[in-house]
Amino acid sequence: MKSFIRLGATLSIAGSVFFTGLSGIGNLPGMGNLEAIALPPDQVVKKLQEVPVFTLTNPKGEFVVLSRSNASKPISQVGFFISKQDAQKFLDNRLKKENPQLASTLQVRPLSLADYYKIVQESKKKPDSVIYTLVPTQQQVASATSMLNQSGKKAEQFNGIPLFVPKFKKDNSYLTIPVAKGSERYIPFFFEKEQAVALLDEFKKAVPKEADNTEIQVVDLYGVLEALNSSNDPSINKIVLYPSRESINFIRSLAPNQSPAAKPAAAPGPKK
Repeated sequence: MKSFIRLGATLSIAGSVFFTGLSGIGNLPGMGNLEAIALPPDQVVKKLQEVPVFTLTNPKGEFVVLSRSNASKPISQVGFFISKQDAQKFLDNRLKKENPQLASTLQVRPLSLADYYKIVQESKKKPDSVIYTLVPTQQQVASATSMLNQSGKKAEQFNGIPLFVPKFKKDNSYLTIPVAKGSERYIPFFFEKEQAVALLDEFKKAVPKEADNTEIQVVDLYGVLEALNSSNDPSINKIVLYPSRESINFIRSLAPNQSPAAKPAAAPGPKK
């Protein structure tokens, strides 16, 4: 929670974007080919620490475990939501109808994506353990599915947690942004298509001649996690997972006395 509060004053697209020249990243579809050597686990966790996810807990802080049958075998499942609103709707629209007495004792609790990641890793060591499911925002799943179909990849539905990445078509390079203060720049992977579109629009206004060379790529969060764990490309460490606007507002609500984050600035000309 403290990491969320620290993030609250800096989590805007502060500063400019430019043509970074960074090559394709990760063992992901359309993202280049890399040798396989894992990043240190603590670096992977650090990248996930400042993205909130939401689950339901009882007054003791215990997760709500749902049971269902699959081929006559009971399955225990805990849901984590990318959207706080989705977690609340699940509580209000389903659990309160199925078990109002239990639901009245539950609350939506924020954790970090790093917490979820560590819980899943620990669960893999236990046979017949609880399944921890990360639930995407359906609007973003629909956007990802539409993008895949428009690109010629037939898909009834995007399977996974979609991330949206502004990039350049010709040489598989990516737009970069500064995060907080400093000269180092990072490659944003957005949980919302609208955020990626806004960043790309800013760049197109500043560098019109590169407008036709840009696009938004959709990738799966789980594929990104796999790349973080297996990539030898130093550029992989430039990836930053950018929370949704809803999550950013939630983070800022934890620190109401902090000054607002900087607004986007105009982008300079392209650089390599």
